[in-house]
Amino acid sequence: MKRVDRYLLSEMVLPYLGGLLLIVVMLIGNTLYPLIQLIVQNGIPFMVVAKLVVFNIPTLLVLTLPAGMALSAAWAVNRLARDSEITAVRIAGVPLLRLFLPIFLVGLVSSGISFWIGDYVVPGAQHEFERTQEEMTAYAIQASPTVAANKVFTYQNYAFHISRIVKDRNGDTNKLKLIGVTLFENPSETGFPKLITAQTADYDHDIWTLHHVVVHLIASSGFNNYTIVGKKMTLNLRVPLNDLAASEFSQPDEHTMKELGAQMSARMKTGQDYTAIAVEFYTKLSLPFVCFAFALCAPPLAFRFARAGAYVGIFLSIVMVWVAWNTLLLAKYLGFSGKLSPFMAAWSPDILFLVVGIGLLWRMERAQ
Repeated sequence: MKRVDRYLLSEMVLPYLGGLLLIVVMLIGNTLYPLIQLIVQNGIPFMVVAKLVVFNIPTLLVLTLPAGMALSAAWAVNRLARDSEITAVRIAGVPLLRLFLPIFLVGLVSSGISFWIGDYVVPGAQHEFERTQEEMTAYAIQASPTVAANKVFTYQNYAFHISRIVKDRNGDTNKLKLIGVTLFENPSETGFPKLITAQTADYDHDIWTLHHVVVHLIASSGFNNYTIVGKKMTLNLRVPLNDLAASEFSQPDEHTMKELGAQMSARMKTGQDYTAIAVEFYTKLSLPFVCFAFALCAPPLAFRFARAGAYVGIFLSIVMVWVAWNTLLLAKYLGFSGKLSPFMAAWSPDILFLVVGIGLLWRMERAQ
C-alpha cells in the first residue's frame, strides 16, 4: 500500500500547488484592481504596492488552502477512477477508507498549516497591510489634500475637523499645512471637555503644532468654564493624520485566538454582548479545518461522479468551495444576529461537508 499511497499523493501535488498559485494570483488581482486608479493618479511607489501584496498573501493563503485541497483531492480521485485504477485496488480487497487515507492526512496537515498561518502569521501581516494602506493614504493626501479636508475624524479621545490641507512643497508625505483646525477632547473622569480651535497648524511626523489657538474648557452645565488664548500649542499626544483617514475599527484578522478569547472573556465578565467576537473566535479554528472536511468529502464525491468526464473534479471543487463559502457567510450572519449560536455559525460548513463525506463513504463501503 505504500506504493499506492505515494502514487496517490503524486497525483495531488500538481493540482494542489497549481490551484493555490492560480487562486492566490486571482485574489491579488482582485485586491489591486480597485486601487489601480489611486496608485496611478497619486504616483504611489512600486515598493509600497509590493508591500501591500506581500502582506496580504498570508490572509489569502488561509482562504485558498481549502480550495487547493478540494481541487487536488477531487482531481486525483477522478483521474484514478476514470482509468479504473481505484476499481482494481478495491478488487484486491482494499477498502475506500484505507485507499483515501493519504488524502485525509494531507487534509489534516493542511488544516494545521492553515491554522498556524491564520493564528501566528496573519495578525502581524494584516497589521502591516493596514499600515501600508495608511501609507498609500498619505500619498493620496499629498497628491490631493481634499481627501482628508472638511471631514470629521476621531482618534482615541479626540475628534478633529480640518477645513483645508496644503501639501508640503518638497513632497514630504509626513509634513502638511492645516488650515482651520477644530479639535474636541473628551473629558477624563474628573476633568472638563476641551474645545480647541486654531487658525493654522503644522503637521510634522505625527506632531501637531497649532498656531493662534483658543482653548475653551466646558463645564458640565454646557457653559464655558474659562477660555485660554495662545499663539502656539503643541499636542502632547502623537496624532497621526493618516490614521484619521482610516477606520479605527480593529479587524478580527489582526488578532490571535488567544487575544479574541481574552476579549470575549472580558465582555462576558462585564455583561457586555460578546456574540460577534465569539463568532470570529470559533471561525479562527473552523476555517482552517475546512481543509480536512474537504479532504473527507471530495474523494467519495469525485469517485461517485467520475464517469461524468475528465473535468468533473474541477467542477466539484468549485461547487464545494462555493457552497462552503456561502454557507459560512449565511451562518455568520445568523450568528451575528443571535439566531444561531456562535459555535454553530462558525462550524456549519465543516459539519456539512463532514456529514456528506462520511455518509458517502459509508454507503460506498456497504455497496462493495
